[in-house]
Amino acid sequence: MASPWATPDELRHHLRLATIDEAQAAAAIAAAERVIRAEIQQTIDLVTDDTAYVVGAGRQLVNLPEWPVTAVTSVHQDGELLEHGEGYRWNRFGMLTRLPGRWPLDAEIVVVYSHGYATVPAAVKQVCLQVAGRAWARPSTAVSAESLGDRSVTYDKDRTGEALTEYEQRMLQPYARGNESR
Repeated sequence: MASPWATPDELRHHLRLATIDEAQAAAAIAAAERVIRAEIQQTIDLVTDDTAYVVGAGRQLVNLPEWPVTAVTSVHQDGELLEHGEGYRWNRFGMLTRLPGRWPLDAEIVVVYSHGYATVPAAVKQVCLQVAGRAWARPSTAVSAESLGDRSVTYDKDRTGEALTEYEQRMLQPYARGNESR
């Protein structure tokens, strides 16, 4: 993976603290990144020469799973190398168009491409700091139920700060892909 989306010092400023345990802050930021990636089902970080395997659906377009697409190195359809501009074209939104015609039904399409952001978008970074900040501020309040006989403890993700709020989900929506791309 690329470098962290935020630094412990940025989390310290976000929380308005004089000092912060850098290792714990880095762990909270990494956990927030995992939560966000799982929510939007995107890597976000810039990845060069990633390989995607997609299947033709008898349509002119197939969607690549990650975006924004920054470059397409090669496209093979059922083992045959296609030429850019003659066999296919692509756009930054991850749409791969077959030229001419359609991608054959059940055709194996192997795409080597680059995708993601060189600099994490500000909205994504803000959500990361918010999630990490909640997890930092409420690490011990995660218990939602506790029993005494035979000791049983139930934890609540909403209370640990790991669950995204509706507002944060809306902030991340522009960076998420729909199910049709998977």
